[in-house]
Amino acid sequence: MEIHKPKAARSWREFAVEIGTIVIGVLIALAAEQIVEAIHNRHVAEEARDNVRAEARLDLGFIAGRLAAESCVEQRLEGLQSLLAETGDGAPKLRIGWVGHPPTTPMFSARWTSATASGRTSLFSAAEQDRYGGLYGLFTRFDEHQLREQAAWTQLRMLETWRGPLGPAARLEFAKALQDARYEAWDLRYGGSYALTQAKALGLKPATDGTDESHPPICLPISMPRAEVLRQIKAPFGEP
Repeated sequence: MEIHKPKAARSWREFAVEIGTIVIGVLIALAAEQIVEAIHNRHVAEEARDNVRAEARLDLGFIAGRLAAESCVEQRLEGLQSLLAETGDGAPKLRIGWVGHPPTTPMFSARWTSATASGRTSLFSAAEQDRYGGLYGLFTRFDEHQLREQAAWTQLRMLETWRGPLGPAARLEFAKALQDARYEAWDLRYGGSYALTQAKALGLKPATDGTDESHPPICLPISMPRAEVLRQIKAPFGEP
């Protein structure tokens, strides 16, 4: 087989053509690489966005369920306040069987945390990053206030087993727990409503699967015996 050696450029014109051909080839290769990378990044961003949105919708569903029970929470707080006011330092006149507690579900953030740590959220627009970051900040805050609310209701549930006069010390403790529960209910209502509003800007709606709180246990009568409540609600993990 005859092999021909490359011929040297015989003029500056030929040399410029050869250099131009090489440069164009390199530019085409770089452009193709950038196109492939852009397509890959778009796919990674879409996958991360879908995962984050699914997680956020689940959290929003939990918040919507909590807000749906707000009327029953307020009614129970009003009932307990009236009971304590009538009782004074004496024994409660009403036999309390079920104080209950507001519905609570931990917020999820693993997908958002993972996407942020891996740098995938950097593929989102700046506005999108800010909105998701703000929304998950609200989820974290909501979670913290849920824990505080449940702690206050733990104190209030002591009325279910209280026997005899309250006395000044116990009455003061119950009054404090009642006020803490009121504040946390207000904060959760405010923060939860704001989170739902912010979610609309991202086109997010609360998930409905597994988040039905149309008739939470706290809506049951305060005089209902605890055993009857547990029989009706059939909670898989019981009630505290």
